Amino acid sequence: MATPKPAKAPLLSRIANPFRNLWRFLRDVYSELQRVVWPSHEETYSFTVVIILAITIVAFWVGVLDLFFTTLMSILGISK
Repeated sequence: MATPKPAKAPLLSRIANPFRNLWRFLRDVYSELQRVVWPSHEETYSFTVVIILAITIVAFWVGVLDLFFTTLMSILGISK
């Protein structure tokens, strides 16, 4: 015995459904953004300073290692 096919939703419902889902999603996003605890200006400034210092230190360290290995390779005669 064949099972009956489910009836298709009316055209208007099929067109409106994605927009309802989008609206629900945007409402949920707005709700979540209301719960976020944003950092103060002082915290943002201090975090920025810390990150810039960390990047500077890492860049210096990579530069020193690059210089060391480049010099080592030219002493050994491996360079181009």
